[in-house]
Parts: sequence; structure tokens; C-alpha cells
Amino acid sequence: MGPFLRKHLTVKNFYPIHDDPTIFITCQWQKDRTKPNLIYLLYRTIVMLIFFVTWIYSIIVESGAGKYPIFLTNWGYTGCTIQSLLAFFMLSTAVLAIYFQNMVKLHKVVLKLYPIYWLLNTVTTPTAFAITTVYWSILFDGNSQYRVMNYFVHGNNSVMMFLDLCMVSHPIRFLHVIYTIVLGLTYVLFTLIYYLAGGTGYGGARYIYSIVDWSKPGQTIGVCLGVIMFQVVLHMVIILISFVRMSIAKKFCSKQFDISMKETKRQSSFVNEAMLSNVV
Repeated sequence: MGPFLRKHLTVKNFYPIHDDPTIFITCQWQKDRTKPNLIYLLYRTIVMLIFFVTWIYSIIVESGAGKYPIFLTNWGYTGCTIQSLLAFFMLSTAVLAIYFQNMVKLHKVVLKLYPIYWLLNTVTTPTAFAITTVYWSILFDGNSQYRVMNYFVHGNNSVMMFLDLCMVSHPIRFLHVIYTIVLGLTYVLFTLIYYLAGGTGYGGARYIYSIVDWSKPGQTIGVCLGVIMFQVVLHMVIILISFVRMSIAKKFCSKQFDISMKETKRQSSFVNEAMLSNVV
């Protein structure tokens, strides 16, 4: 445990800062990490469009009741959408910078957004898993009418975030669990303030979710703490999945990556020699 604690429990690892920002625009499985991958850009575009279109649709569908902002489900899905947009913009500007010189400066600016993307990605992944689990196991009424948006905001979120977890190359840090806890506590505080202010859920109910009913404070506090602890456990699970992903990639893709790096260096040396020859 000593080496693990020394490596992961440091002040530096508390912040969403990485020594190599380009790791946030590369796929774990691409052979050449020295440049953006067009196939990965296609993947990021599809993920972004799925999240963005369904997010807009969910707002339109639920805007009539004026209750959209009060549900944790919508907080989570909004976070998933924003992080997918950031990932798309960071990678797309990197690709455009290769072909258009005037895009280089923009790409450098956009890439500086990676801490926001990293934080959102880290927080929304376990939150999506928790929302899906709690909704389908506790909140969903089997007798109620099934709606397509139920799947997208309570199922598609986890499917897409799990797929992303298997594709990205950036790590999941142990200490970043604090941001997930902060989100959970923030939502708990919001529900309490909303209740005290006389806010209501669907149908005029005095609660947002039936399991978060502040007229029963003891039960509600227990449920909230339980869900937050569940999110902490899920954060540990995604760290494990991330570790397995990186281990598999290291075993099966490291040789291909090394070959790509050697080829890139060889081509660079040829270019340098040619430039020197022209100067002479």
C-alpha cells in the first residue's frame, strides 16, 4: 500500500491537471499517439451528436412543466452532454490544425479546456451509473407508460459513458472522487432548500424523488448518504476498469505504438537531414 499511497495520495493528484494534455484527445487503442486520429474523431462526433440531440429533445419534452432543472437525472445528462461537446471540440480543432495553419492557435486555446472536460468526465461517469441503477431498480414504476426519453436519460447515459471509459486514454485519479462527493452533497443541499422554499415535484408532490422526501428527514438523510457512498464505490470501479483498459492496451498495443514512434522519429530525422542539405 505504501507505493500506491505515495503515488496517488498527493496534492498534485487532487487537481484536474495533467503533464500531457494531448492524452485527452487520443484514443487508448490508436496506434500513433503523435497525431489526432480521424476514426477517433468520427467516434467523438457520433457520441457528441447522440448526447446533444437527446439532451435538447429532453429539454423540449420536459420544459412544459418547468421542472427540468430540479432532477439529478437532468444534472447528470447535462454534464454528460457538455463533456462530450468539449471532447469533440478539443479533438476536431486538433485535426483541423493539421490542415489549416490558422487553426493552430485556436486548438491551443481549446485544449486548455481539458481540466473542465476531465472533471466533468470523471464526475458524470459514476453519476450516470448511479442514476441508471437507482432509477430502474427503485424509482421506475413498471405500471407507468414507458417513454423513449426514459431510456436515453436513464440508460443511454450509462451505456455511452461506459463505452467512453473503454475508449479514452486519460486516467481516472483516486482523489478526484472528492468532486463526485461534492456534486452529491450539492444536490442534497439543493433538494433541502427547494423543499423549505415550498418547491414541488411532478403532480404537486412535496418531493422531487419519492426516496428524497424531507418530510421524513431521517430516511432521506440515510438515502442520500447511501447514494453518495454508492457513487464512491462506483468511482473505485471505474478506476479498476480504467486500469484494466490501460493494461490490455499496454500488452497488445505497446509494440505497435513503439513502432509508430520509431517511424515518426525516423521521418523527422529525414526531414531534418534534408533541411540541413538545403542550407549547405
